[in-house]
Amino acid sequence: MPSQPSPQPQSYDFILNPQKPPRRPLFSGSASLPVRIAIVVGGLLILLIIFTIFKNLLAGKPKLDSMVTVAQDQQEMIHLTANNNQLQNLSTASQDLAATAQLSLNSAQDQLITYMQNNHFKVSAKVLNLKVSASLDSELNNAVAAGTFDQTFQDAMKAQLNTYSSDLQQAYNQITGPKGRALLSSDYNQAQLLLNQASSPIEPNTN
Repeated sequence: MPSQPSPQPQSYDFILNPQKPPRRPLFSGSASLPVRIAIVVGGLLILLIIFTIFKNLLAGKPKLDSMVTVAQDQQEMIHLTANNNQLQNLSTASQDLAATAQLSLNSAQDQLITYMQNNHFKVSAKVLNLKVSASLDSELNNAVAAGTFDQTFQDAMKAQLNTYSSDLQQAYNQITGPKGRALLSSDYNQAQLLLNQASSPIEPNTN
């Protein structure tokens, strides 16, 4: 009898390794126009997010050094208007200036420091006091003995307020945040009121 061909082993590759359908390209001709637009817009958004993250990393924290300078100006004037023993030698107008400046500058400094803290920028008491001038204190002490304290105090306050106004303008130009700018603008307007008050004629103290 003729030999029968041996049966070929059946292949189960179609079960063990099923063929995967070929991937369709994203921009195949069958993709609709809205789908293509959505893909492009999504890609642009991802690139924009990545760019923003890198930009923020490079920029770091907000540059608030100019605000520190303003707070230091405030601290010096707060210091000048806090010496009650010396202020007794002032005329009524200069005493009013000292009292008004003390309240205004304390409030302005508190708001400024709070703003910086909210932006993760802390200022130590040591840094705040860096502009407190020992030589100016000595000049005012000598003016008490010479009987010229009233005029010396007024001149010192005018000089400090002019510096303060200039520093406020520079800080305003460097700060971009609307809240910070509004704060600096308000402080500048108050500084001009104090400057006008400091420029008033000195009348003798009748007490």
